[in-house]
Amino acid sequence: MSQNVEASVFLDNLTTNDIGFSWLDLTKSIVNQKWDIYQPSLQKMNAPAWKLLFDEVSTAPIILDETEAVSMILVLGHADTARIQANKRSAASKGTQYFWLSKDCFDFFPPLTIRNTRGYKTAYSTLIKMNYVDLGLIDNECRVTFEAENNFDFRLGTGKLRYTKIAQSGDIAIISRIKESEYSLRILRMSSRNAKALLPFALNFIGHKGKKYGFIPNSELETILKIKL
Repeated sequence: MSQNVEASVFLDNLTTNDIGFSWLDLTKSIVNQKWDIYQPSLQKMNAPAWKLLFDEVSTAPIILDETEAVSMILVLGHADTARIQANKRSAASKGTQYFWLSKDCFDFFPPLTIRNTRGYKTAYSTLIKMNYVDLGLIDNECRVTFEAENNFDFRLGTGKLRYTKIAQSGDIAIISRIKESEYSLRILRMSSRNAKALLPFALNFIGHKGKKYGFIPNSELETILKIKL
């Protein structure tokens, strides 16, 4: 749930025998191989090795790694934009306004440390700072939720977009990670030149109705849009 996604493969005895696989040989080779071990000293707390650990005590800001400085290119669907296009107090406006994201978003958001207290299905969430560039406002408590016992997907709360008419199905949302917990959101009309330039980065499908997403380095996005994040 906190950027540690794992998978496993079960191999039964018949399969391992057929391929000549031996767990004993594997463990022996691991133990016997040459290890390069470095033991950092507690007398040198400023040594680079200590910076590899997550500091739960220090209040210093977390520096975003270059590989994490990316933007999500998200092709919006009807469920993402129905409440954005809705009029106040209309039937279409009811419910929570959010963007439905892929399961493959663990490394794109900070650790999900807030567990839900309502409902019986487990969900985990985190709060981020979101800059709505097109609206000129900042939401300091934008919620990201992972439905751990339901749809196994991420949902990005975008309540500030409700009723704004700023996006419709087929448009592109650019969600850029600026700092560890700071993001920006831009909307591009599907017919715009920049949207057409970014569409090829949305390689992965979400569901079966044409909704897609993908990632692009922030540096490359800045070059295409001619902006500074």
